[in-house]
Amino acid sequence: MKRSLKLNDVDMIIGIDFDNTIINYSDLFYEAGLSLGVLPDNAGFSKKTIREYLIGIGREDDWIKIQGLVYGEYIRNAKVMDGFSPFSDLCYENGWKIFIISHKTQDSIVGEKFNLRTPAINWLEKNRIFGMDIRGAVEGVFFEATRSEKVGRINQLGCDIMIDDLAEVLLHPDLLEGIIKILYDPDRKSTPDPGYFTAGSWDQICGIIERHHG
Repeated sequence: MKRSLKLNDVDMIIGIDFDNTIINYSDLFYEAGLSLGVLPDNAGFSKKTIREYLIGIGREDDWIKIQGLVYGEYIRNAKVMDGFSPFSDLCYENGWKIFIISHKTQDSIVGEKFNLRTPAINWLEKNRIFGMDIRGAVEGVFFEATRSEKVGRINQLGCDIMIDDLAEVLLHPDLLEGIIKILYDPDRKSTPDPGYFTAGSWDQICGIIERHHG
């Protein structure tokens, strides 16, 4: 049975996805697609529109190549999502523990091989989100090879809250009951679902947690 949480519960554990939740790739998907020569000018700029375009014309392998390039070589140009740093400070001040739990394979799957995990750790350290002697650093980072393994890690860590940009993770049938699920959706394009809260910003995420536990 899940414990009853309060806003000042110092034992609260928060799981957070990494890609497109903490890290903001902005226009990097478009830049990568152009560099690979797989995108026309009308494919759109966002990750979502590029993905839909390529999969819609039967070129999912090209989409996977773009992801490998962005998550590997291009990650150095990515930014921290607006509002995440104040959220991290709030967690630190309340004694809440943050774990990053990401579905990320060791290497890219299609095209030129890129190590995906080491650049992600380097980015986290560079942006002072993870590492030694960093105020408010996350407790740990877990990269899992499959979505099922990611869900298993969420359960194993005993997360009270899980924040992710993919509804498929939050609605996964193996995710334990009692976890507060928050869908991070800055583009506000998700379909409402009673299985999770939806937030368009990290400020809204803070508000959801405060309303739920205040």
